[in-house]
Amino acid sequence: MAKILGIGNSLTDHVSIIAHYPQENSEQRAQLVYQQLGGNCTNTLNVLAQCHHHCSLVSTIANDTEGKSLVQALQHRKIDTQHLQTIRQGSTPRSQVWVSEETGSRTIVHYRDLAEVSFEHFANIEIEQFDWLHFEGRNIDQVLSMINIAKCFLTTQPISIEIEKDRAGIEQLFDKASVLFFSQAYAQAKGFDNANLFLSQIHLQAPQAHLFCTWGSEGAYCLAQSATSPVHYQDKQEITVIDTLGAGDTFNAGVIDAMLRGHSPTEALTLAVSLASKKVAQRGIDNLFANVQRTIIAHSRDITPHKVKVITLDQQKLSIACVKMNDSIKAYVNNCPHADVPLDSLYKIEIDPRALTLKCSVHNAFFRVEDGYCVAGPCEKQSLKPVPIIVDDQGWIYLAE
Repeated sequence: MAKILGIGNSLTDHVSIIAHYPQENSEQRAQLVYQQLGGNCTNTLNVLAQCHHHCSLVSTIANDTEGKSLVQALQHRKIDTQHLQTIRQGSTPRSQVWVSEETGSRTIVHYRDLAEVSFEHFANIEIEQFDWLHFEGRNIDQVLSMINIAKCFLTTQPISIEIEKDRAGIEQLFDKASVLFFSQAYAQAKGFDNANLFLSQIHLQAPQAHLFCTWGSEGAYCLAQSATSPVHYQDKQEITVIDTLGAGDTFNAGVIDAMLRGHSPTEALTLAVSLASKKVAQRGIDNLFANVQRTIIAHSRDITPHKVKVITLDQQKLSIACVKMNDSIKAYVNNCPHADVPLDSLYKIEIDPRALTLKCSVHNAFFRVEDGYCVAGPCEKQSLKPVPIIVDDQGWIYLAE
């Protein structure tokens, strides 16, 4: 899967589950107390790592016992820690979190006595090796410099920025991103009680970006870069809200994962809202996919760069064309967008090893192996529909949905 670099804060959440929010100068007993990984970017990478992406974190870590435990917790969740910046002065940041069993909502008191990531540290990272960069919208001057230097080495890799709070100068980041994630709190701080109006206004400032805005129990909104009006999606399933801590971070991860797998921004909105809904129905964000039963479609040893393997899944009524490119496996719905028939209707799907294209057997349309884009033929500038897949450590290929 993809290589993702996340730049933001990492900390420890000290969580207390309480029956209801206490009145001032009162006392009550907590139902449960525990610690967990915290930080917006860290949470997002945690979810993306569960989606089998290779995730690396750029953050500062204190040189104390809690900082060492934090590194171990990151590594346990398969988040690469080689780009952490150790700070000798200060202590590991922490948040005291109250989660109300009555409502599922949370209140956070944050303490920080640690410098944030420096531009000099970030500049030493080989940015071009990553497929996606995700920033927290904080530490504005440093992040602005980081993005500017990153763009010197990136080609088509997306940059996303989370805009959670109304920080001084944060608008400077808007025109630097491919994807912008906004919170309801930020929109309301700017005087908007309507996400449609908010995103339409932001689109004027960042016409190059896909825009997303979460809106609590109402779901979320998306205004794609080429669209004229926002799209709204709300999960209609009845769920019991248990814990909203990290729901927005999970939503961000859902969008990034979906777009990396070839989904449109509108499709990503739907998938991300559904994933965030699943998160609020459980405690924490670990093991989000523990009970997911995935369909095995093949083994990677059966997929080669020289021959397209067509796999038919009767239960899903789906035919998939798979081929290997470099170290990754590409999977597309076996259907020509021009003729609406399988690519192998007349004979096998041919591969041009030099041009790296697939050839439809019906009307000689040629599609790039890399992304399914038609470069020649009657459906030129159209694309094959990608099939989301996951390849595990043993080489088995699963449907991702």
